[in-house]
Amino acid sequence: MVDFRMPDRTAGSDRPRYSRVAADGVLVGLAVPLVAVAVADGLNPQWSWLEHMASYFVHGRAGWLITVTGVSLAAASAVLIRLAVASSRGGRGGLWLLGVWAAGMLVAGVFPADPPGQWDRPPSTVGSIHGVGGLAAFLALPVAAVLLNRAWQRDARWLPVARALRLTTAAVVAAFVVFVVTWIDVMVGPTLSVGSTPTVVGLTERVMLWADVGWLAVAAMGLRRMARDG
Repeated sequence: MVDFRMPDRTAGSDRPRYSRVAADGVLVGLAVPLVAVAVADGLNPQWSWLEHMASYFVHGRAGWLITVTGVSLAAASAVLIRLAVASSRGGRGGLWLLGVWAAGMLVAGVFPADPPGQWDRPPSTVGSIHGVGGLAAFLALPVAAVLLNRAWQRDARWLPVARALRLTTAAVVAAFVVFVVTWIDVMVGPTLSVGSTPTVVGLTERVMLWADVGWLAVAAMGLRRMARDG
């Protein structure tokens, strides 16, 4: 059976400082994907970020930024899980699902989506692996957020960020639902269009990413506060 406990490699008063530094690292790791996707969008005007999901931009200019996005999210989430296991009480089911999110993001980052010209066809093997990883991640995080929010709300140490946790949890769930609606429309048609833009699945995916990162950031700030308060 996997032991989630963080090994105690720090002693005494060094432990809170270690946790604060680790939480700061999580926040940096969460900011990187937002910047990377925005830069990739700006460098590839040949594709519309309103219409096309971010993973497709791996085949454009600075496509490595999309790989960095998946790997950075996975790494930051893995550190967050270790901090949460060491510092908080309860929510083990949610933490396991958070692990699914991290693993899915890593898979989606390492295995690229199919290149242009194949987006309307059945995916290749690599494209399928990418899709399964991304889908598993985006399915797992809303459930993890709900379960962890419920568990952490019972712990008084989470009180300073309790309201932010509730708001970002609601945002994660709402953004996921909206993304699924637009994604299904693209798969089966007709698609939801806005003005001259035939579909907004790219936009809804990015909003979902922003919401997910927002929830993870609030969790990291809560854990950092716990470490600061000892």
